[in-house]
Amino acid sequence: MEIEEKYNLLIIGGGPASVKFLYNLFRTSRLPEYLNGLGIGIVEKGKCFGSGNLENKMNYTTYPATELLKLMYFHKTNQMISICKDLTDTQAYKTLIQYGEKCPPKSLAGYFLRLLGSVLLKHIYTLKKLQIFHPQREAIAIRLLADGWFQIRTQNLSADTQIKDKYRTIKARHILLCTGREQTPADIFCQEQGLIETLKQNPRHIVGSGQKAFECAELLLSGPVMYINNEQINAYTQKVYTCPLCKSLKCSCFGSLVPQKYIWHYTDVALPEYKKGELKIYFTKPPRPYFNNHQNDYITIPEQQINKKGEANYLTGLRGKSKILFLKMLATQEVRVQLSQDEPNSNQFIDGKECKCNQIEIKDTDGNLVQFQYSFGLYQLDEKGRMKTQKGSLRNLFCYGSNCITQEQLERGCQDEYGDCSIGFDEYDLFFINIKNEINNQWFDNNEFPLTAQSHVSKGGDFDSDPSVHSEVVETETFALNQLQEQFKQKKKKK
Repeated sequence: MEIEEKYNLLIIGGGPASVKFLYNLFRTSRLPEYLNGLGIGIVEKGKCFGSGNLENKMNYTTYPATELLKLMYFHKTNQMISICKDLTDTQAYKTLIQYGEKCPPKSLAGYFLRLLGSVLLKHIYTLKKLQIFHPQREAIAIRLLADGWFQIRTQNLSADTQIKDKYRTIKARHILLCTGREQTPADIFCQEQGLIETLKQNPRHIVGSGQKAFECAELLLSGPVMYINNEQINAYTQKVYTCPLCKSLKCSCFGSLVPQKYIWHYTDVALPEYKKGELKIYFTKPPRPYFNNHQNDYITIPEQQINKKGEANYLTGLRGKSKILFLKMLATQEVRVQLSQDEPNSNQFIDGKECKCNQIEIKDTDGNLVQFQYSFGLYQLDEKGRMKTQKGSLRNLFCYGSNCITQEQLERGCQDEYGDCSIGFDEYDLFFINIKNEINNQWFDNNEFPLTAQSHVSKGGDFDSDPSVHSEVVETETFALNQLQEQFKQKKKKK
């Protein structure tokens, strides 16, 4: 017989989106309210809270280190959150400070998010004596019940779990999906083992024109930037199971924050040496960079590609290091990479196409699969943050993070649906979901109904800052612009 648990709010997925959501509750002083009654539960198929799969990545983020550090502060007063003060003693924090406005490695960002998640879980346990995070618990199916509750079936992935405890049922009044995006061949390539295995084939072909394709090219040209901790001397790993709660839960994050010296080193791999045009990116639709101001653009952009804020290619444009690489290619600074519209003449290529959201089976009260609406392979949300289905918005089922796209984002993106969504993290802060106890007579909502969630535009631009403000990008753009202007002048003279 399956064990049943109950929560007011169940968060599925314990990655960056979950951490940011809970920190927003903390900033608005609503966290205690959410912890009352049946409270909050978090299920995560991995062992750690906060990092998702970022710690395994070997490339850079598309946002500056300062955006990560903003999570430690109250937005209005700019004062550091008290529970985060111990983080200033960690090597991860000090390294992020050094990166400043530059994009940090994803592995560093992931580890720092894990530290943020750790101090938050410790605070909740101290405040309420609650263990809300359940590692190695994967949500495998959701069912809508006639009494207005969700029924979630979970599977325990721990190797030493007894058969009788392998499956558990959870009932929840509200669900927040923070499941992120699927792992694609490009994502696997950007991890250490994937890179090493791929290098054995001497890769020269990449398929795709979006963010991931250029991230793969940048990784092959410049090498990995993954930081790996030395477990032999790292105080973090030595003390991870010192408390009884950690030992019983096999959790690699909760209760483990100890001021430590985190030892970093670059992963050592033998990269191929590419000559001019040897590394090819095969595309069907031309790659385009994102610009926060279309006037900075030196590429002719159709008017419909520019939104009301003056941004060009908001949803699908290249960002961060990928943008820099593309601009260098245009300015003939980088000649080792060549763009091609032909089909690759080899069956050994890196699939650099964008990923889709991680999906979970959700059935209605009659046992039929709920048909959701998608854009760019991501869940569509209404103006209240609820997931949109073919029958209307689904009450009390919310989504947050890189697995979904908001109505405001779609409007902000104008008509640039020529490629894959390059936004890696939702820039809108879902500050709260009002906990309601009434029973719904209908699950699907086609009309306006009382507010259950609010989205707030993050003035600080958390996790989605335009990398054009970084000195490296500005210098590259300026150089590329000058080069292209000279090319245009030469063409005019010849005519």
